[in-house]
Amino acid sequence: MLQWWTVPGKDGGVLEQRQVPVPEAGPGQVLIKVVGAGVNRGELIARSAQHTRNPAARARPSGIECAGEVVDTGAGVAGITVGDRVMARGSACHAEYTVVDGASAMAVPDQLSLTEAGAIPNVFVTAHDAIVTNAQLKAGEKLLVTAGSSGVGSAAIQIAALLGAGQIIATTRNPAKSRKLLELGASQVVDTSQSDWESELDELNDGVDVVIDQVGGALFPALMRCMAIAGRYVTVGRNAGAQTELDLDALARDRLTLIGVTFRTRSPEQALICSQRFAEQLLPAFSTGELRPIVDRCFPLSQLPAAHEYMETNAQVGKIVLET
Repeated sequence: MLQWWTVPGKDGGVLEQRQVPVPEAGPGQVLIKVVGAGVNRGELIARSAQHTRNPAARARPSGIECAGEVVDTGAGVAGITVGDRVMARGSACHAEYTVVDGASAMAVPDQLSLTEAGAIPNVFVTAHDAIVTNAQLKAGEKLLVTAGSSGVGSAAIQIAALLGAGQIIATTRNPAKSRKLLELGASQVVDTSQSDWESELDELNDGVDVVIDQVGGALFPALMRCMAIAGRYVTVGRNAGAQTELDLDALARDRLTLIGVTFRTRSPEQALICSQRFAEQLLPAFSTGELRPIVDRCFPLSQLPAAHEYMETNAQVGKIVLET
């Protein structure tokens, strides 16, 4: 079968197409014939550090989420049978087949295609973990999400609207995306490419209760300044850089809480809990249409490099999905 890998290169990770044996479902696992697999920004960021000068760089299979049809189950798997339509976070998902922990496999709502479902697991689980589990957003509170047009951003806007956020502010660097962000549920869109963008946040009464940030870098200080007393700042990604300035006096004065989230340091058991919480609390909303995957563009599985090139243009709103 076809499977994509990233291998160390002199200028960063290089995508490599390999022909490998179809994996077998071990105890507690299910074998999925992949139909749709999401492409994620973190894969691009990881490639930048995967250069031959880095002694820790290793070749690794690509892809962390997929949807498809179960074709085999391992010993001890309960509640899943061959032919079921499922989606899951996992590994080696940019392939024709992959195996995942049976406990992490979520049933795909009948209303969704498997391509659409391939856009759900990583970003919606991540956004749910940030907004619900960590920030504990309450109905009526104000939320700001940076990079609103990204996969996580488009999921976060919808989740916040479903939970009854009083106001949802989304940021973008492309004003042409504003209409789509408003359609997703944002009540205000701020263009951070404009020199006076902070003034729009200054007009918010009492500040923002929750920030879900995927940008970091130089944007961080301004976002902290717009926060309400006892606000919660959740850093999900650092697309603009991991280094920034922190005003400790403002942090103490406003009694702010800074929260970092990632799956990189979570055990498989901890990551599984995140998926299960999402499925229990939010999966029914896809059946009612209150939540929906936002698929910007699809590429054939064989064109993962082209999908990465498109992601680098920052033109997308929502997710890029590979189709087998």
